[in-house]
This record gives sequence, structure tokens and C-alpha cells, in this order.
Amino acid sequence: MVCLKHPDREAVTVCAACRKPLCAECVAESGENGTYCSAECLERGTLSGIRAAGVISSADRVDRNARKRFWLWFILLLLIGGGVWFFYHKNQKTVDKWVSDKGSSIRKSADKAIREGKDRMPKDSKYKREREQLVK
Repeated sequence: MVCLKHPDREAVTVCAACRKPLCAECVAESGENGTYCSAECLERGTLSGIRAAGVISSADRVDRNARKRFWLWFILLLLIGGGVWFFYHKNQKTVDKWVSDKGSSIRKSADKAIREGKDRMPKDSKYKREREQLVK
């Protein structure tokens, strides 16, 4: 890669802000975040470094809050699950009877709905007659 201002010279670095290739003579400013071709690029590089640091700290804060929320929900669900388990083991016979009764009730309702649906279906239809004629 060659320097943009001096095409006969080999570039030794690139500007950290505008990414132009620079020879040793064209390096105008040197900052903590790299080398720059001008004072304007040094200022842009410094400002972008400050903005990047702000974004990174904001992302870290968001990550910390997400981890806190995760553990809070985990502990809450663990407590609820433990409460349900404790309640079930203290009242196992009552809970099992209630579940069995509700299951029977649901099965009866479903069977009744199926029977009623079958009773409402027509015994004979134009479509059924046409299909029987094709088979004969």
C-alpha cells in the first residue's frame, strides 16, 4: 500500500479516523487511539472513542440488569414451584380426587359433544349419493 500524498513512498500506517494510508512524513498527529493524518481526524478519533466508551458502559449496564432480572425470575419460579410441591404433598388425596373428578367431567362433556355432533350430521346428502353412484 502506498501513501496517498506520496505515491512513490510505502505507507507505514493508516489514519485511525479516515483510514487513509500514510507514510512516515504524513503522520501529523499521534493520539492514544492511533495515528492521524490531521488535527481534525485526531479530534474525530477522540470524540468517537468517548462515544464508544459510553456505548460500552451502557451495554454493560443493560447486561447487568438482564442478569439481575433472569435470577429474580428464576428464584421467583423456584419459590412458586416449591410452594406448589409443598401444597400437593400436604393435600395429595384431596388434589388427586379433584383432578380425577375434573378429568371425568371433561371426558363426559367431550363424549356428549361428539354424540350431539354426530346426531346433527345429515344421514344422507347429495355428495354421498353422487359418490355412491360413481362407485356402482
